[in-house]
Amino acid sequence: MTEKLFNKVLRRSKRQFIIETTVDLFTRTHDVRKVTIEDIAAAAGVSPTTVYNQFGNRDALVVEAAKDLIRDIFERSRTILRSDMPFGAKMSGMISGKLDIVSKASDEVISKIITQDKKIAPFLEDMFSSEVKQLWLEMLDDGKRQGYIDESIDPEAFYIYMDIVRAGFTAKGELFTPWKQNIDLIEKMTHFVFYGFLQKDVDLF
Repeated sequence: MTEKLFNKVLRRSKRQFIIETTVDLFTRTHDVRKVTIEDIAAAAGVSPTTVYNQFGNRDALVVEAAKDLIRDIFERSRTILRSDMPFGAKMSGMISGKLDIVSKASDEVISKIITQDKKIAPFLEDMFSSEVKQLWLEMLDDGKRQGYIDESIDPEAFYIYMDIVRAGFTAKGELFTPWKQNIDLIEKMTHFVFYGFLQKDVDLF
């Protein structure tokens, strides 16, 4: 490894460590708004100048913490979906896993995600188009194979439906902020997404 490449890897590792330290510090702090760059630098064992050089300001660091949270949720969901568990257990595992991760995050970070802050929206769109779409389609195939999802469901229609649901949650983000006080509403909305609202079959078409 060349010295230039080594320094690049070192900078990337330091940057990621600062992000992880920020996330950890936020989970252990009652009021994250009082957490300063100096606090984060001290916890990470670096100088405030290093943090400023890496991220520019505190808000940019919060955005990176939000991105890290999203990646964590996605990786956990993908691991569960590609396991050999029954489909029902996978669904409950992904939902409970997501809530577990989010419950440990600060409201400030969650707000960036729910409202799709303009600094994080491009990242979310890229991730949904490049990775989440594929995971949704894998979920559809697995659900059909295990008999949990109607085999007649069209993959394109399924993806569009899920994307509309995602966009709807984003458009009404204020309903879920602060989300911890609205967990009952979130559970009801999740039930609608998976089960709809009809208890009996109706010949609609």
